[in-house]
Amino acid sequence: MANDKNKANQGEGNGKAVEPAPQPAPSLFQRLMKAPQFFAEVRQEALKVTWPTWAETRVTTIAVFIMIFTAIIFFAIVDFLISTAVKWILG
Repeated sequence: MANDKNKANQGEGNGKAVEPAPQPAPSLFQRLMKAPQFFAEVRQEALKVTWPTWAETRVTTIAVFIMIFTAIIFFAIVDFLISTAVKWILG
């Protein structure tokens, strides 16, 4: 028994883990039979979601459009400045 512990500590077991054999993919019929359960679970999870109110959606949408407009103005100014500098440098 002491020799077994020494062998294990010295790495005499080839050190290879045994991997389980891959499982065959389920057939189309088996997957179709699970579809009602899947959609029931999806519905159950969707009921747990806290959906935003129309007011929250409206405010968030307006904020997104303001940020888009701000980004458009910023990049237009940067583009103008860089193109002006390149034209001045290259003649």
